[in-house]
Amino acid sequence: MLKKASHLILAASVVLSVSACSSGNKESGGTNPTTDSNSEASTKTEKIYFYANGGQVSQTKMSKPEDLELVKQAIIDKIGIEVVPIIPPKGTEEEKLNILLASNEPLDVFLAGKLPNFQSKGALMPLNDLLDKYGANIRKLWPEDWATSWDAVSTPDKKIWGIPRLPAIAGNTVYMRTDWLSKLGLQMPTTIDELENVLKTFKEKDPAGSGQTIPLLTNLSGLNNSLAAGFMGTGYGNWIDTDGKVKPAVMHPGYKEFLAKMADWYQKGYIFKEAFSAKNERITELVKQNRAAGFAGWYSSIAGNESALQQNEPNAKYEVAAELKGPKGYVTSMGGIDVSGWAISKSSKNAETVIKYIDWLHSDIENYFLAFYGIEGKHWKYVDKEKRVLETLNTDYAGEFVIGSTFAYTVQFESKDPVNAPQFDYMRKYITDTKRALMPGDAEEAYKYDNALINEQVPALSDLTRMMEEEVTKFIMGARPMSEYDKFLQELNHAGMDKWIEVYTDQNMKVKAAK
Repeated sequence: MLKKASHLILAASVVLSVSACSSGNKESGGTNPTTDSNSEASTKTEKIYFYANGGQVSQTKMSKPEDLELVKQAIIDKIGIEVVPIIPPKGTEEEKLNILLASNEPLDVFLAGKLPNFQSKGALMPLNDLLDKYGANIRKLWPEDWATSWDAVSTPDKKIWGIPRLPAIAGNTVYMRTDWLSKLGLQMPTTIDELENVLKTFKEKDPAGSGQTIPLLTNLSGLNNSLAAGFMGTGYGNWIDTDGKVKPAVMHPGYKEFLAKMADWYQKGYIFKEAFSAKNERITELVKQNRAAGFAGWYSSIAGNESALQQNEPNAKYEVAAELKGPKGYVTSMGGIDVSGWAISKSSKNAETVIKYIDWLHSDIENYFLAFYGIEGKHWKYVDKEKRVLETLNTDYAGEFVIGSTFAYTVQFESKDPVNAPQFDYMRKYITDTKRALMPGDAEEAYKYDNALINEQVPALSDLTRMMEEEVTKFIMGARPMSEYDKFLQELNHAGMDKWIEVYTDQNMKVKAAK
């Protein structure tokens, strides 16, 4: 498929990146789960063995020992539970997790990146009874309009195998340099025609100077996910045709119109000339170098680097083109439904304690801040308590005790830190706003597809995916004329697209029938 399931995982990484990082110097072996640092306390407290693979910490990003101990004891004093973090070895996190699951070493809870894979192998414990008894706050915290996330961590028999952490999100968007819009007498664009005029003006007036202005900094994924929905009337990705069949985005009539417009913009010099070869690092540097007038792509490329840009350009300011629409409506696409979740190992001896602890974290954001940021006044402080704006004071505590990190809390607070503040702002205002972002046509079923079976039944799957991406790039860059687009679709059919459509349609119908 053209849509990338990795978007949601990237989004999780961005959410977690706003946490404190560590300058500690623990041994590379990480925390020893069999060592009691306080034997007296351990006889009075319950323990949780936690594989800390949620992106918060690593072998090179951990707390100072004395700060870790302070936070651990504070949590024990409040709830009588000791969290024993097992730090994933850098580069082999998944391998270590599989070893733990297959061994007799203690392991209670971990983040299952693709929860169905673990559940199908019998590695997890169902959570229904535990949530009913001890998880009222877990259920309460998760908004009702994100309910599909619970379906994503459940099986058709209604058994729940994990606690969701992410809803469907819209991380791709269009940003504009509003200081340059003002300088040139332009308004924030709300239509494709207005956007085209803005890009044209940016190119001609060159606000960066010396011909360095890039009207629209982007890449293929950014274009697809930030603009294509406005031409398709559905989120970028698979869609359901009038014949009831699931088809890839390239076969949507509106996508052909979208590509024609992007090809025209590229030929006119509005789109970054290296858009289809530049790495993320290159895009970040161009933002910091004061060259990007507009941007289409993952929000943190702008939100996470605006403060660095402002060090040299104090007046520089990016804002989201929130009302931008194409001929078929809003231009932004939602990602797919996330299938990751906080899971309890089937062999866990402390499952009740895990749910009690996560429920305690989810019962009060102050509890969450303790595990996430550390001790108030020592590791962080409030800037505005009523609005939940906080500031980190140091990086001595890295967050080893956060189990059940959740987007439901991420949108409830923000950081004063100039690097993180724009990211919180975007997440709070836009990332779950379904009014301005469209889901792909089969999104309500796609997360339940049997991907292993799809790979088996469509032997040309990877070739078709590569072919679609390569040819789309050629059309935009002008290496292949748009007059050959119908020929391209015929080439896909010859390469096995008919089988692709058959198998995905079958999967879609089976999921719908099981609901």
